[in-house]
Amino acid sequence: MHSNVLSLISLMVYLGLVLLPLCISQTLNLSPRPFPDELSSYLAMIGFNVILLEFLSSGHQKLLSRILGIDWVLQTHQLFARLAVLLLLIHPFLYTLPNKPTGIYIPSGSDFVGLNLGSSLTGMLALITLIILVGLALTRQNSVLRYETWRASHAMMALLVALLGFHHTTHAGRLSQDDWVLGYWQIALAFALLSIAWMYLIQPFIQSRNPYKVTSIREVSANIWELVIDQFESSNHPSKNLKYQAGQFAWLKIGQPYPLFENPFSIASCPDKNCTQLKFLIKNVGDFTHQVTQLQPGDPIYLDGPYGNFGQSLFDSEKKDIVFIVGGVGIAPALSLLRALASSHTFQSDKKIVLITGNRIEEQVIDLSSMVNLDHFKEWKHIKIIAEPKEHWTGEVGILDKDTLSRVLKSSETNISNAHYFVCGPAGMIDAVENALDHMGVPLSQIDSEKFQYDFSKKNPRNHRSSITALVAASTLIALATYWAMR
Repeated sequence: MHSNVLSLISLMVYLGLVLLPLCISQTLNLSPRPFPDELSSYLAMIGFNVILLEFLSSGHQKLLSRILGIDWVLQTHQLFARLAVLLLLIHPFLYTLPNKPTGIYIPSGSDFVGLNLGSSLTGMLALITLIILVGLALTRQNSVLRYETWRASHAMMALLVALLGFHHTTHAGRLSQDDWVLGYWQIALAFALLSIAWMYLIQPFIQSRNPYKVTSIREVSANIWELVIDQFESSNHPSKNLKYQAGQFAWLKIGQPYPLFENPFSIASCPDKNCTQLKFLIKNVGDFTHQVTQLQPGDPIYLDGPYGNFGQSLFDSEKKDIVFIVGGVGIAPALSLLRALASSHTFQSDKKIVLITGNRIEEQVIDLSSMVNLDHFKEWKHIKIIAEPKEHWTGEVGILDKDTLSRVLKSSETNISNAHYFVCGPAGMIDAVENALDHMGVPLSQIDSEKFQYDFSKKNPRNHRSSITALVAASTLIALATYWAMR
């Protein structure tokens, strides 16, 4: 199915889930309240339901990321979190009815708002915690917090928001007094708690029983290392192939299987039924990656994967030029896809394939001929771009911007507007390349990329499309809530 159609269907399903408690509430025969009060309740229900659904779109759902791509999952997670904060922040200011009298029990109905001291406190604490949680997430790239500290605080605050919000919703909300609406909140909270338990308790326990071991670790170019891992062979846990697709990624964990100490890396090998080994290319740029370079053969390592669906459109039969544009260690998923193509019996070997790699220095360029059977490709071209060349360098010089890409694509005789592009590398580099291709008239539908980090303040075609889609979706939710509140 075309990715745009699938994304649209998935978004409609997601919006349907968001609206589900409101749909249930429409079947109730309750006395009417003033429009602002009804709208406040509906907006609060949407906001809290988004929060509970956030647990299922955290990026650690293998099936969702494989079908929809990690971009769709994480962007939905991040953009709708903003909507939840906005709706929950607005809703208490819309109430016009007085609170019920203190000291007597009166169910929240058409004459009073059903707040008491307990539900007021849990509502305020949940909202304050949610604002802090989202604020820390938005500023994480510039934060002084260690990644592990931020990750732990994010999980704990998310759990606190869910529990406090559940208490507030079920004790203060008039609609939540109905058995069907209350049942929905109980089921939704159970799924949220189960997802936390699965990620932080159950899955790590399973992974601790099935560790991988380091087979080899070697430097393949300047500061870039190839890590090869395999499962330990034992009578209780025999080695078996990890079922993955070329272009996917996995979370690697050193020393312990818990998710606070993990980082995502693209798989550089391709699926092979006769081989259980997995290969990764890792650049030594931080604490975690430095620990990887210090591993020794036989050391245990834990893996959570596979995730994502980068490059799956590469195997379509449509006759188009294929262009890989990669920056630095972003060569890993491209290497996986090239290996898969070289071993495929159905791939049209006469397709034109252009690989454009950007590196700071020549020593970072990886020798692909030792890793991939390039003879399989009849029309193959590798264009190497160096940002800081030495005097003897005679190849392309520059960075992966509009001018450089336009020049090298024309020199390779690529059909620029009709080619299919696969872009991988750091988030900033992907943004720059997509902007460059957009200026050259390449539709976004012909650009395949995946990022682990998003900055929606950056102006690029993908951010623009995602923001517009989220705005339309949010407007639809608010419009339906307004319509039902006016009935």
